[in-house]
Amino acid sequence: MSHLAGNQLRQNRILNAETGKGIIVAIDHGLFIGPLPGVENPGETIDALLPGNPDAVQMTPGTTRACIDKFFGRNKPGIVVRLDATNIWRKKPAPKEGYYAQVASVRDAIQLGADAVVTFLFAGYDTDAQEAENLEALAAIGAEARTYGIPFIVEPLAIEKGASVVRDFEIMKLIVRMASEIGADLIKADYPESRAQFEQMVSLATAPILVRGGPKMDSDKEMLQMVKDAVDAGARGIVFGRNVWQHKSPAGILRALADIVHEGASVQTALDRVNKGSRS
Repeated sequence: MSHLAGNQLRQNRILNAETGKGIIVAIDHGLFIGPLPGVENPGETIDALLPGNPDAVQMTPGTTRACIDKFFGRNKPGIVVRLDATNIWRKKPAPKEGYYAQVASVRDAIQLGADAVVTFLFAGYDTDAQEAENLEALAAIGAEARTYGIPFIVEPLAIEKGASVVRDFEIMKLIVRMASEIGADLIKADYPESRAQFEQMVSLATAPILVRGGPKMDSDKEMLQMVKDAVDAGARGIVFGRNVWQHKSPAGILRALADIVHEGASVQTALDRVNKGSRS
């Protein structure tokens, strides 16, 4: 973790200063998959999120520029800007070997008002050269982030045949450690199959871990239980997308998540809040 004053100040804009934990909502999916239901209009999506008081919103450079007025004034979420892109989740046109590309610099993100930047780290490309290029890009981004004193979030993912994200625990341990070694200030990682495995991941990392939401989960209870287990096992927060903005009440589920992440509430207490909101 950087000890530069600017880095620390910006981290406190994306993590709750009182709890040291964060709830970040990712709405950058359009760059990888297109206009998914729930983020067809980014401005409307942000409007639906704000009443739930997320700690930060993760966006592409284009969405940040188009929607910057949503973040004017006091008590607004921090801004995390995505600096890279991939086609591994795209169905049409389908990826061949899959690509990784940097689409913006740290300086670009700072000019947009970013409080942090985020990038992918992939292990499992079809060729070693692709993985090396990804790693080289992250090394340069990390160096630039340290120069400017802005938090560098690395999102390490295990992929299979260049397309499918997998939760192979041995690979997950490897890439979380790689993200640590390359100098991440925060790591946005998948939750493995068990709490014991996650505790091991936390112990292997030299940077705090934020749990990645991934695909939409089957139920609110399943999602809230995963978050509770993760936070109790040492997670510093979450970065969720579809599980928030595809929810019937984005603001309501954000408040329930805050009950767990910031207040240490039980799953049932958080679930009761969601259910009460759906009846009102």
